[in-house]
Amino acid sequence: CDGVVQVRRDGEWGHLCNQEWTLAEASVVCRQLGCGRAVGAPKYVPLPGEVARPWLHNVSCQGSESSLWECSLGAWSQSACPHEWVVVALCANGTFREVRLVKGHSPCAGLPEIRNVNGVDRLCGLHLEEATVFCQELGCGPALQAPRQGVGIIRKYMVCRGTEPTIRNCRLNNNLRSGCDLQLDAEVICSGHMEARLVGGEHPCAGRLEVRRGLSWGTVCHMDLDLPTAHVVCRELQCGLAVSTVQGALFGQGSGPVWTEASRCAGNESLLFHCQREPGHQCTHDQDVGLRCSEFRLVNGSSSCEGRVELQVQGSWAPLCATHWDLEDATVLCHQLNCGRAVATPPGGHFGEGGAPLWPDVFHCVGTEPYLWNCPVSTLGAQVCAPGNSASALCSGLLDALRLSDGQSRCDGRVEVALDGAWGRVLDDAWDLRGASVVCRQLGCGRAERAYDAPAPVRGVLRVWLSRARCMGSETRLTQCNVSTFQLVPAGASRDVGVVCSGSLRVRLSAGPGRCAGRLEVLHGGEWGTVCDDSWDLQDAHVVCRQLGCGHALSAPGSAHFGAGAGPIWMDELACMGDESALWQCPSGGWGQHDCGHKEDAGVFCSESVALRLQGGPGGCAGWLDDISLTIICQQLGCGDLGWLENKPFPGAGSSTSWVDNVQCRRLHSSTLWHCPSAPWDPHSCALGEEAWITCAGGHGCAGCPSDSNLCTIPEEGAVRLRGGEDGCSGRVELWHGGSWGTVCDDSWDLADAEVVCRQLGCGRAVDALRGAAFGPGSGPVWLDEVGCRGSEASLWGCPAEPWGRGDCEHKEDAGVRCSASTQEAPPAPTAPSLAPPPAAEAWTLPGIACLVLGCVLGLVLVVLGVQRCHSSAACMGRWMSGHGEQGPWGRSLGQL
Repeated sequence: CDGVVQVRRDGEWGHLCNQEWTLAEASVVCRQLGCGRAVGAPKYVPLPGEVARPWLHNVSCQGSESSLWECSLGAWSQSACPHEWVVVALCANGTFREVRLVKGHSPCAGLPEIRNVNGVDRLCGLHLEEATVFCQELGCGPALQAPRQGVGIIRKYMVCRGTEPTIRNCRLNNNLRSGCDLQLDAEVICSGHMEARLVGGEHPCAGRLEVRRGLSWGTVCHMDLDLPTAHVVCRELQCGLAVSTVQGALFGQGSGPVWTEASRCAGNESLLFHCQREPGHQCTHDQDVGLRCSEFRLVNGSSSCEGRVELQVQGSWAPLCATHWDLEDATVLCHQLNCGRAVATPPGGHFGEGGAPLWPDVFHCVGTEPYLWNCPVSTLGAQVCAPGNSASALCSGLLDALRLSDGQSRCDGRVEVALDGAWGRVLDDAWDLRGASVVCRQLGCGRAERAYDAPAPVRGVLRVWLSRARCMGSETRLTQCNVSTFQLVPAGASRDVGVVCSGSLRVRLSAGPGRCAGRLEVLHGGEWGTVCDDSWDLQDAHVVCRQLGCGHALSAPGSAHFGAGAGPIWMDELACMGDESALWQCPSGGWGQHDCGHKEDAGVFCSESVALRLQGGPGGCAGWLDDISLTIICQQLGCGDLGWLENKPFPGAGSSTSWVDNVQCRRLHSSTLWHCPSAPWDPHSCALGEEAWITCAGGHGCAGCPSDSNLCTIPEEGAVRLRGGEDGCSGRVELWHGGSWGTVCDDSWDLADAEVVCRQLGCGRAVDALRGAAFGPGSGPVWLDEVGCRGSEASLWGCPAEPWGRGDCEHKEDAGVRCSASTQEAPPAPTAPSLAPPPAAEAWTLPGIACLVLGCVLGLVLVVLGVQRCHSSAACMGRWMSGHGEQGPWGRSLGQL
């Protein structure tokens, strides 16, 4: 019921030769064959070697005829056809199913496909005429953007006039068909396209609501967004449910139009595109609406701010495992849900089981992150959670709520207070320990150790709620102090207030391959420092690994194995038993008491230290690994966006360790393999022949790639590369860490930081340090934030920065550089800071030794002659002794002998 149309006469089959071929003629053919109505009438240019012998010329039908013979028939003749194509009929009972745009943000935008019974055909290389036919057929209006828009006139595989009723009526030339070029083909965007985004928020699921209609982004008046519509926006963005709407352009004012057409949703729609539309209000940008969404919720409590912790994955809600859930994680969740601060984390199952399988995600928050997905997350290989052991949280609610932001833990940072349902700043010109004591007590963070002037927030817009807070020190809440709520404060008169509480003790591992290996650092008194390796052993390291949720210790290296740290050395002569829950419970020499230097900094390797590579193929982008999600692994390795799972046995398969099985990756905001649920770690996960072989492709030039291949070698830890620029010495800065390529945030990014990158790459001096994703947004983790190089460091690893992966940036803030050696030739392959000793001096050769001896003899002869000459002249002797005579070629050197 679909194919090239042929007719038979006198026992011989031949093709139709038609100048025009429409749905009318195809309908008659389909009807005559009992194949239903016609759904397409394309013209087809055969491949070389295909026989195309004409038989009937110039058939014309009205479309209502019962057979082709009732139509106006031209001449029966086998004379040559002047057209290179043959005609095709596609019938409803054939293999065709639908046309669609996929991987876009609405049914009216995306990559064009035709779905058949046997699979999917990607349509590549469409120009504006073809895209217009596609859009009109979908009921999406005219095309505004085509995949090959602006590419120029080329011979096309598919050719439409732009007036066809269906894309299936266009002409196909198989001689010009080639594979889809994902880097060249853009998506089709029709005028009926609509999508939403959130801009300017503290995380991807919060910000000013902007809606794209066609190609234009605009904002929404706060009176035109109700809660059901907000829920649909959050669902479309895969951000769960709406937590709150924010008025008054709190996330900044937009710059495009303010839409006067409003969306009205029932609340169960999957996309804003599907909602009803009606006239909206006339607003200016100072009334732009903002929105906060959350993929997490608290259920089964007495309010929306307490209960069982559930997260939404692929449209379904499920409880979170409580095994590693702690107060720091709950603090982030309470802030995220606009529920104040975390009061407690009741034991597992406190608010019921929930009836769904428990998600094993393990969050490693410090307590100041704006969103749970901003915390490091590990899921791969996690143990199965015991039934009923669901995580719980109790939040304080917003009444008199308090939080600390931009600190190193939940117990230090800038003070923020919630009034009238919104968070605001606290300013004071005489902030002291009495006020800090009240804050620390209210947060359950122990005693106040320091009160300081904090830097103003760098993101978002926060009102000034309290312009003065004078406390006695005995109050239980900050709002019980003598406070002033005037919001107008003269510039420079007062500063934001900050505190450091005694509860701000933390440990972390830095400069290692991932979160669970590296140099040990301890936060004390709001400042990070290191631990001396005197008496450092496996028992001490066990405590650190347990405290970080990283399993048990594999080794306890010393002597600055992961590089020398900076700041104070906080602990020395540790003597842990190994069963302590925190490092500071172990006997030691006392805080800050030591006789060490940073060359003795202690390190740790924990059992859950993970890294990723492909092994066994001709390069680093092919190899075998256990069952995986292809896209995530290929992207994480910087090997492109495409992957294939092949049945390709490896000679050593089955003879080495196979760690994990049953990997089921999900789409998250920052997906890596470590986020994917799987069976627990097991060194014997695979039987012989079960290992997976992966081939990745579609990369944009990865580290160490041969010029004629997408295959690449795995970079060294700490390697740096530039992407998106005109050559290898300009572009977006990317770093290889923990088995993934990631980017650098542009906070504090300046020419000194760029100088280090250019030197590390061998690209000369830094010419420019660019911000705001000037070379396009990257993907993967944002590895470094608040980089503060002096400019003399050998690599970015040696520069002060926030802990790896602990920033609060999005990819729209990716940093870039332009170096002086920027040419069309790429620099050497990405480099890592070398841990090798400097090269030894080369041994002297015999000619070199001879030259040295002869040079010394000649030099002595010249000295003797000079002395004899000077002895014959008292004036010379005087100048020689004083050293103040005229300077000849050797004057200075002789005068200093």
